[in-house]
Amino acid sequence: MEYIGFNTRLKNSLRSIAIIICFFILWSLSTVKWKTGTDWDSYYDVFYYFSDIYRGYFEPGFLIIVSTIRSFTSNYTIYLGIFSFLCLALKFSFFVRYHKETIFTIILLFYCYYFGDIFAVRQNLAISITLVSTGFIIKKRPILFAISVGLASSIHFTSILYILAYFIYWSHLKDRTIYILTGISILFGLLGGGEKLLSLILQVIGINGYAGEKINQYLNASGTDTINTNNNPLLIYILGLIKRCLFIPIFFWIKNRCYQNSSNIKGYLNLYMFGNIIYFLFAKDLSIFARASVPFLFFEIFLICFTLSYFKFAPKNFILIFLIIMVVSASRFNALINSYYNLYVPYNSIFDNRINRVLE
Repeated sequence: MEYIGFNTRLKNSLRSIAIIICFFILWSLSTVKWKTGTDWDSYYDVFYYFSDIYRGYFEPGFLIIVSTIRSFTSNYTIYLGIFSFLCLALKFSFFVRYHKETIFTIILLFYCYYFGDIFAVRQNLAISITLVSTGFIIKKRPILFAISVGLASSIHFTSILYILAYFIYWSHLKDRTIYILTGISILFGLLGGGEKLLSLILQVIGINGYAGEKINQYLNASGTDTINTNNNPLLIYILGLIKRCLFIPIFFWIKNRCYQNSSNIKGYLNLYMFGNIIYFLFAKDLSIFARASVPFLFFEIFLICFTLSYFKFAPKNFILIFLIIMVVSASRFNALINSYYNLYVPYNSIFDNRINRVLE
């Protein structure tokens, strides 16, 4: 539908129906799951029992959402339905508003890279809000953008870094400068300089209060949280580096040759490269802090769509690029499952009678 032309009116009708179906499938799987996905016990506990044990580890915005829903019902499935609807509705609104022509490629990549928010936690909702806030960057509405980032940060504190996105999106750094900064971040990351750099920044800024407490929580937890529980973090870091070395030159090549949507491509690439710099600095030794890069790295799926759209009139190149992207996406999906295999497989739902559930 997206890369082979046919009747425009029929295409638009089919697209609208398919978007609704895709949304409903992801939303249903997000809602009816049970004891599946990471951090199930802590999220269930904070909702069902509203326990003080976990409340100190969650941001106030998230607790407001939980307490509001909890005041009406103690049914965890209803909570999951509302929470996942917010995550997906915000993302889909951005997909449709800015990338309707390639939305099915985006949904496929969204699934391969992020499970389509089926196992959404509070960072997924925060990313949905930062994604919507990107629309305010494009429209140059800084106040609405700042409010959106503040809201996202109240749900997952790492989103506070996205406040830099407004300036990064419109920056005009040369390609060479970006490559140099990326290379330096890789060198620092491999040598373990990310942690020292973070400590130095925090000392210079003198962050304290709630922000300092949250950062310290992340730093103290970093020793037990790795990118993948089954593999060496260094190996995962290197594999991530290899994948990016494959895609990044292609993205820059497209950016320098594509005049249609050029401002979006440049802005997205700026955000994506900043996310990579954060990732390379912290992913090996401070993987929990590298989560701050996720809202920026999310733009990879849009850059992939720009790439496919650019090559769709050159069939041979398009097929090659398409196959590469599908292989990489399948590998990403497989790695995502294997990161916490026992928590994702099998997928359990509320319809499985073998699972005991407390509904009310």
